[in-house]
Amino acid sequence: MRLLALLLATAIAAPAAAVSLEDFLPKPETYDSSIPKPESILGFEVGAWHVRHDQLVAYMNALADASPRVSIERTGLTHERRPLLLLTISSPENLANIDAIKAERQTNPDQGKLVVWEGFSVHGNEASGANASLLFAYYLAAAQGEWIDQVLDDTVILIDPSLNPDGQGRFSQWANSYRARTPNPDPANRVHHEVWPNGRTNHYWFDLNRDWILLVHPESRARVAQFHQWRPHVLTDHHEMWSNSTYFFQPGVPKRVNPLTPDRNAELTEKIGQYHAAALEDLGRLYFTKEVFDDFYYGKGSSYPDVNGAIGILFEQASTRGQVIDTDYGKLDFAASIQNQFATAISTLRAAHEMADELRAYQAGFYRDSEEQAGKDPVKGYVVGDGGDPARAYQLIDLLRRHGIEVHGLARQAKIDGETYRPGQAWVVPTEQRRYLLVKALMETSTTFADSTFYDVSAWTLPLSFNLPFARLDQRQISEALGDAIDAPREPRGTFVAAAEPYAYVFEWNGYYAPRALERLLAEEVKAFVATKPFTTTSADGDRSFRRGTVVVPAGIQQDKREIIDAILPTIARDDGIDVRVLTTGLMADGIDLGSPSVRRIKPIKPLMLVGPGVRATAAGEIWHLLDTRVGLPLTMVEIQRFDGIDLREYTHLVLVDGDYKKIADKQTERIRDWVSAGGVLVATQKGAKWVTDKGLHVEKKGDGEEKEADEGEGKEKESEEADDDRFRSYASFRNDRSKRTISGAIFEIHLDTTHPVGYGFAATTLPVFRNGTVFLEPSENPYETVARYTDDPLMSGYIGSERLEELRGSAAIVAGRVGKGVVIRLADDPDFRGIWYGTNRLFMNALYLAQTIDTTKD
Repeated sequence: MRLLALLLATAIAAPAAAVSLEDFLPKPETYDSSIPKPESILGFEVGAWHVRHDQLVAYMNALADASPRVSIERTGLTHERRPLLLLTISSPENLANIDAIKAERQTNPDQGKLVVWEGFSVHGNEASGANASLLFAYYLAAAQGEWIDQVLDDTVILIDPSLNPDGQGRFSQWANSYRARTPNPDPANRVHHEVWPNGRTNHYWFDLNRDWILLVHPESRARVAQFHQWRPHVLTDHHEMWSNSTYFFQPGVPKRVNPLTPDRNAELTEKIGQYHAAALEDLGRLYFTKEVFDDFYYGKGSSYPDVNGAIGILFEQASTRGQVIDTDYGKLDFAASIQNQFATAISTLRAAHEMADELRAYQAGFYRDSEEQAGKDPVKGYVVGDGGDPARAYQLIDLLRRHGIEVHGLARQAKIDGETYRPGQAWVVPTEQRRYLLVKALMETSTTFADSTFYDVSAWTLPLSFNLPFARLDQRQISEALGDAIDAPREPRGTFVAAAEPYAYVFEWNGYYAPRALERLLAEEVKAFVATKPFTTTSADGDRSFRRGTVVVPAGIQQDKREIIDAILPTIARDDGIDVRVLTTGLMADGIDLGSPSVRRIKPIKPLMLVGPGVRATAAGEIWHLLDTRVGLPLTMVEIQRFDGIDLREYTHLVLVDGDYKKIADKQTERIRDWVSAGGVLVATQKGAKWVTDKGLHVEKKGDGEEKEADEGEGKEKESEEADDDRFRSYASFRNDRSKRTISGAIFEIHLDTTHPVGYGFAATTLPVFRNGTVFLEPSENPYETVARYTDDPLMSGYIGSERLEELRGSAAIVAGRVGKGVVIRLADDPDFRGIWYGTNRLFMNALYLAQTIDTTKD
């Protein structure tokens, strides 16, 4: 037995020295010599180098040109303008009739061709997947024999060869740069340790394997559009994991499956897994299943299919990162990693073909059962209002439609739970529709769970992330509310009517794109002001009230900018969805006048954000993406190690997101303190906020040069006292005990001070926020500086351990105050989580643009 174990352990690294195509291909099959082999296009054998994305594209195009079995489609472009490819592989007869086959998928899920979708390397540095796609595509195009002919006749195979081309491009450059003729397996070797932010993520450093339901990025939008056109029966998601491991395939942890997923899904996944086991055992490879990985969050490639009638399958291959690495199982070779991925790609196809009738029946039953469940569900739909901001509502409705979810207009006004919903400003999402389970997954809240351990987040209720009012509808309510179906929502347009002699222009701050509108003006050196108190105008159309945060653009004091202003304001109305009002007088009927000291100048801002090792790349990427794509504000990003050479006086804001800032020397910390005291604005989130608190940067120095002590415990993770009988705990209970102290990506409610500049633009004084960290802030000793705090009953959706919930009640969510001439703003949470929290990223915008209007509140 020990000899067998040793043989299996060393076999994990099978192909080692000379790599050839024949080493990978199944035997004894024959191959069509007219089909180009990968080496003929790449210039090297698969596995000898890490394939670049442009090389992968070149080969796939060559394959499509040469083989009557292969067609290729560019489904979109990445942020870096790399093509997103989808290969369709089937018999020539099927390809000639492919449009009819695809159309049949929409109407007859239990009939027609089987559809198998295989996707590779959503994380760019998990390279064995994308490299294996070369082999898989070649095999399907060139293999000859009765079995492959039958499979191609019965099946449409879709190949997404690189789900993250930008990340793949970053990583392949890294790995190839350090490729040696004599590969070094030492885990300490530099090739195994990418530089920040590494190739896992896309251009803006987002994890695309969390974006399947959020659809923030073009890669995900293109992919999901194709998914719903094809409705595959099986979808694979080929990943890599830590190097010192073997090979994982689903099913994952049984207790951590989303309860909306049918039990039959797990049964079929387990049956398919038997084919993977056989394939890997034929190669003498080790593997595991039903551990570590779960299927709870539907935003991943292996779980999104599960709520859409397909079988999603996750593969995780131990990673080499470079060419070879030493592990507890022996030397792990890149070619062996590719071979494992290739083998399970084929075993998936073999399983699907032999289980075709079961898979067709499952998908048909999935939709049939969904309709039955919807009929029994007392919740017949959801009504969602625009919350006074059509732009946020548009983004949500557009997102739902991209998932193929039916959305209707509101037919008549309704008042539910104290909220009034009006036609044209509210929409209805019925539950009795084909995608019933997906609707429930995206719209419902949940606070009870069978297991308290989560691989990812535990809540993602979309209306809460958009901060939009919504309510459940019963049968009577939906019958009265359901209006016409909406095919494609239209982007909101604002209004602007030019006037011959304007006194000033104003627009309110509640619109989602108001910061972009303001930035358009500031970028052209137009003087813009913000009203810190409300005011009311009088006109022939009646009185109109404007809230705190309203932007005021005086006309008379900047006649030299008249042409520029006249060009920008129509753009603001058209592209930003903002209503721009023209005022002919500065004398208000009520409240402040436009020349009031309470109408404060907003000067252009120039933010700097620290990045690099220690900083969480995804958190930094969220801010970069927000400012770049939704505001149009340039963001300077500087590595921490270069920070001492930067003149902070050149910047108005310093942003510290979630991360470890211990590499900032005490001298540089004092430089930040002096910069803030001189007028700089420090904005910090999550662990960045904790670092600011621990360093006392949120308080002023005493007159003798000594710094005030921070509030006891402020910003520090509180440790709960253990009862005497908890002094001894079983080792096996560790994971469960730890889960009780975690916050698994849940949604909570805060009280927000809307009279504070950080709270401008929010109509309600309560706000849903997303929390996935354990940084706690105490309310400031100065009661005017606590902008937001958690309510006494804060949990809205998701999981939080009881100990953490007690700590969270009444704790501070945002603390902002003057320090000298500057401002320090601390946010306990991530206001732009994964780019989908439209409802709270305005808090960050306010922290940037409106911090300069924050006055001291100290006597």
